[in-house]
Amino acid sequence: MQFDPSLYYPVYIYSLLALSLGYAINIGRQNVFFIHQNTNIKILLIYILLFVFLVGLRPISGIYFGDTGNYAGMYNTFVNGSQTLNLDSREWVFNWMMYQCSKIMDVHGFFLLVEILYIVPVLWACYRLVPNHYILMFLFCMGAFSFFSYGVNGIRNGMACSLIIVALACVNKSLLNKIIAGILCFLAFNIHRSTALPILCLVASFFVKDTRYIMGWWLFSIVLSLVAGGAIEAFFTGLGFDDRMEGYSSENVDASMFSSTGFRWDFLLYSSMPIVLGYYVVFIRKIWDKNYLMLLNTYILCNSFWVMMIRASYSNRFAYLSWFMYALVLAYPCLKLPVWKNQGTNAALVFMGHLGFTLLMYWFG
Repeated sequence: MQFDPSLYYPVYIYSLLALSLGYAINIGRQNVFFIHQNTNIKILLIYILLFVFLVGLRPISGIYFGDTGNYAGMYNTFVNGSQTLNLDSREWVFNWMMYQCSKIMDVHGFFLLVEILYIVPVLWACYRLVPNHYILMFLFCMGAFSFFSYGVNGIRNGMACSLIIVALACVNKSLLNKIIAGILCFLAFNIHRSTALPILCLVASFFVKDTRYIMGWWLFSIVLSLVAGGAIEAFFTGLGFDDRMEGYSSENVDASMFSSTGFRWDFLLYSSMPIVLGYYVVFIRKIWDKNYLMLLNTYILCNSFWVMMIRASYSNRFAYLSWFMYALVLAYPCLKLPVWKNQGTNAALVFMGHLGFTLLMYWFG
């Protein structure tokens, strides 16, 4: 079932707002014991299923769904036989997936499968991290202003980052889970090479556990960006872990196609919110939770990279390499850790503030 492509995002954002308000009012009435109770999940599960099927079976529109049109063209070259499988390509997992799917389904079936692979891993990771409120945690994720875009536009990056989220949920557990996390990181890297950054940051945060040093590095990255941003941008661009980096950071791109450049204090403030909350949880409340520290430290390290690249054209592409974790880092302490006496009220405020930024970007961005 397909609708006018111009309706998809407005319907999504306003239906999400209505649903979020209802749950925010409900949890806002509860105290710290809210974190030990289970969320009523039926309505939310139905909403998520509708999202997967309606967005997965969306019309092919480059105007409203970005790279959907480009990926449809690539997929159809496999369907009509004008392109064959090339396992020597740098991101061979995604090409192999397109090739195999082209034998048994049309392009709409393929996009539905991609949407499932974008949504289900994150939902499962939320269950692993916060079993009592995993659906609410996923609702946090849906409220992120990059969530919809990477389900219909940067679909390869979105799918790869979803696998990284599952790796984050596994890496602190048994040896078998660590092996699974490694396999998922390998697959993610060969779906989209840019995930090299969160993978490296995940590994680094697994060994460097002192959040003070990591927060200090984030602050230092702001100074570096202000003092030597151009040189740092050129250095990272030259690393070549993703060919698209050179195009995104080039000064010769068509400015009409990219976000505004310069030092983005607004996005820096947005990025700092999980870090400020993390400082309060870890150093003021002195709550030490290994899963939360892994999420927080990995997010901060990834975001430090974006801060140093903040002047690059279309820098939100770099920002997504940390922002795909943004909602998880915000939601985890709200839904799992006894941070406040009036836990429900504060969780509801964080929840709606997070979604409020997405609404502001929709209305005024």
